[in-house]
Amino acid sequence: MRTATKTGKGPTSGKLHKAFVANLHGWNVYCVDSSEVRSVAKPDEEFGNFATQEEFPALIPKGEIWLGEKSFDEEGICFLSNALVRLQHKGRGASEKRAYDAGIEAEQKLREALSGLKYRDGRPHRRVPENIYHEQYITLDDPQFSIEVWRVDGNLVRCFYKTDYTEGGHGYVYPWVPKGQIWLESGLDEWELPFIVSHEYLELRLMRDRGLQYDKAHEICSQVEFDLRKGRGAKSLLSASRREMQKHDLPGITEEDVFEYILSAYVQARTH
Repeated sequence: MRTATKTGKGPTSGKLHKAFVANLHGWNVYCVDSSEVRSVAKPDEEFGNFATQEEFPALIPKGEIWLGEKSFDEEGICFLSNALVRLQHKGRGASEKRAYDAGIEAEQKLREALSGLKYRDGRPHRRVPENIYHEQYITLDDPQFSIEVWRVDGNLVRCFYKTDYTEGGHGYVYPWVPKGQIWLESGLDEWELPFIVSHEYLELRLMRDRGLQYDKAHEICSQVEFDLRKGRGAKSLLSASRREMQKHDLPGITEEDVFEYILSAYVQARTH
């Protein structure tokens, strides 16, 4: 039985609700609303399907594992296996990378056993399996070619291509995503999609049109996304009203004045 409580530490005190699931090997496991977490503070924008205090020391209390509630029923056991193996390795003195890799390996093997699907380790199919696609969300009128934004089955993506896939992605990062597409996990809240689409599209543009490497483009677009969540940054170029960004504002993200603003306010500002 899950019991709803409020977080009691860090900058999120009194703002987030979490539901107790169980105590496993001395760790208290909770379900949280990932979309709520991502809108609290800039470092928390990176919260994905699960996390511990090591990733978010100002957010998650010691001795807790947080799981995203949207994916809990279908994939919670996979994320828990990853977290517990990683924590066990860290407790034995393993490096962060060794512990992370051990957690990923444990989750990947469990996924194969539960799903019966062969892990492809990033190797694309000749044609993307139809059951990965759930529905087309929007088409963006990009200056070079139209970008189709699809809601996809994140569980299948993690089973086939990348065990730690989270939220979204595009073909300039992942070879298994067609170049003219952006993928979004179907379980994401509707209100959150415009912010994640903005992140993925602008990241694609920075990599494709400006030659930025993924890590730098991702860092920049994470800040852009968080500013949009808070009604700052490029928000005024996409919607003049005081309401938060919505789906019908997204066609404006392809306008050159928006991209020039991103270059000026975020890219060039980091080089001076």
